[in-house]
Amino acid sequence: MKMIPDRTGRFPERPHYEIEELEEECERVIGSFLLSRYGQFAIPVPTEALVALLEREAEKVDVYCDLSGEGEEVHGVTEFFPGKKPNVSIARELSFQHWREHRKRSTLPHEYGHVHWHTWLYDRYCDRDERHKCARGKILPANGEIDWMEWQAGYVSGALLMPKSRMQLHVAAFRSERGVAGPLDGESIEGRLLIERTGELFNVSPEAAGVRLRQLGHLIS
Repeated sequence: MKMIPDRTGRFPERPHYEIEELEEECERVIGSFLLSRYGQFAIPVPTEALVALLEREAEKVDVYCDLSGEGEEVHGVTEFFPGKKPNVSIARELSFQHWREHRKRSTLPHEYGHVHWHTWLYDRYCDRDERHKCARGKILPANGEIDWMEWQAGYVSGALLMPKSRMQLHVAAFRSERGVAGPLDGESIEGRLLIERTGELFNVSPEAAGVRLRQLGHLIS
């Protein structure tokens, strides 16, 4: 990790992580947590484990919060208090509407990404409380710069739900079964089947599965 200027204006400088740094830390965090809680690397990661992981590092986690007043499609809010643990709120409809389970499962580790990777920045640079709202798909602030906090939290979300080592095992088994090799075309029959099976195995949406497969080089296009 190295510090570089924060062009979003949120802090004087911000951390830049290499992809492998994020992958290794996510693998370490989720692997050790699952082993300590269940005695095994449970896949799919149980939703209750995602909540418990957040509770371990946050002061308070409310998964039944009314966030309707926070803006369109805001599903998670992390409140930072310099020198203290943050509070996390998750939109209640993600728990009440069973068909939004995948959204809940991606939002929980997204907010964990902010808690684990960004709390220290507020401790270092801020002298007042800050409320960070996360809206689906919003990584571009008004100035057009990529919101690095949202990008990092989004990457972390996928890496915690679909750990690299387990993805490699899964893809290797799929290739062996189907008699295919190398990166697959995401629009091909085999590519679509791999996305479908990845979503089923890790209990994530096809969209999230496709993104993660492409991140790890298992899919092209």
